[in-house]
Amino acid sequence: MVHRHFFEHFLLISSSLGFFVLVHANAYLSNVSSSHGSLPLGFRKEKINSFKIDNDMFWKDGEPIHLIGGDLHYFRVLPKYWEDRLLRAKALGLNTIQTYVPWNLHEPLPENWVFEGIADIESFLKLAQELGFLVMLRAGPYICAGK
Repeated sequence: MVHRHFFEHFLLISSSLGFFVLVHANAYLSNVSSSHGSLPLGFRKEKINSFKIDNDMFWKDGEPIHLIGGDLHYFRVLPKYWEDRLLRAKALGLNTIQTYVPWNLHEPLPENWVFEGIADIESFLKLAQELGFLVMLRAGPYICAGK
């Protein structure tokens, strides 16, 4: 079960497109073992030791990195298809997945928490980490809200 403190393990980054959160995967998901057996050649687990922005560039583990990403909304895809969709994204050359966190799904009533089935964000993040992705979480009260 995910607790409120789960979301304290993210690094908040500001961008010209708004605010988003970049999961520092190893901060929370440090000892995840793959439940999917060995990964195909070219699909390796990546350990994140550091991530920063310096000189208008992203740096991961001391090396410059270009974030090549796309959206995959975990709550709009059945969990049994998450791995397939993530592997397809990896095959397209993506190294980053962006998703919203629909808080109304996770807390439909005050202090009534839901984190199973399509709302199992922890399992989705662990799987993304196992497949070597960085994840940008768009956490907030509204999804695609206008200004």
